[in-house]
Amino acid sequence: MNLLEVFHRDMVPEPWAEGEKIPWDDPAFSRRMLKEHLSQRHDAASRRTATLKKHVDWIHSSILDAKPSRILDLGCGPGLYTARLAGLGHACHGIDFSPASIEYAVKRSPDGCTYALGDIRTTGFGSGYDLVMLIFGEFNVFKPEDANLILSKSFAALNPGGKLLLEVTTYDAVYELGYQPATWYSAENELLADEPHVCLMESFWDENQSVAIERYYVLDATSAEVTRYSASTQAYENDRLAKMLVRAGFETPDFYPSLTGKPAELSEMIVLLSHI
Repeated sequence: MNLLEVFHRDMVPEPWAEGEKIPWDDPAFSRRMLKEHLSQRHDAASRRTATLKKHVDWIHSSILDAKPSRILDLGCGPGLYTARLAGLGHACHGIDFSPASIEYAVKRSPDGCTYALGDIRTTGFGSGYDLVMLIFGEFNVFKPEDANLILSKSFAALNPGGKLLLEVTTYDAVYELGYQPATWYSAENELLADEPHVCLMESFWDENQSVAIERYYVLDATSAEVTRYSASTQAYENDRLAKMLVRAGFETPDFYPSLTGKPAELSEMIVLLSHI
């Protein structure tokens, strides 16, 4: 793209029309994203270690009753949860479509952990799990039909009595995301590019579909070439989420305010736990 194309952009974008999601599966993007996953300066990509440990303790003790279990972690990233859960005696399998994250996870894989590089919409889950988990709002980035597919695949992957753990971005948080003001910044290098660049950002809210759409225009400081990225985030009311799980075969879920089971300050997530 060039700046003239940015000027003539569609001012009312359709959800997912300009890309399924930011291409975290691109090798260069994936490499930069891994740095964000491992950072202890923020919780933007993965939670920092202190918070992550609290989550793992709650999953181990409250959800799995401290019993050795088989766990499937969808969108596992660099394996920060699976590695710790394996250390508590669980057998874990993680799936993620970021090559750098999976490479990191495999290299540091403890006994009891395996990983697969793939898109969870199309990659086989296998079967025989006691817990399937999809956390940190990843559920919201999929179109509703893909989200329903993931729920059906999760149901089929679980043992009788197995559990599904979802951490979903709240409706209000997604709504607010869609009304963020347009802004910009410049950087030498960061998540969106390795070279000096300017990033222009704008957000939209699709009222009919309850979807927030974010656009990122990355201007190369040397060539002035523009690269556009787009991300759509589906907002869900709690009753809609419950109905989706029931349609997939799960029991009506229990809701929790966080992955510790307790209210979290400034939390933009809600946790659902359901059984089959």
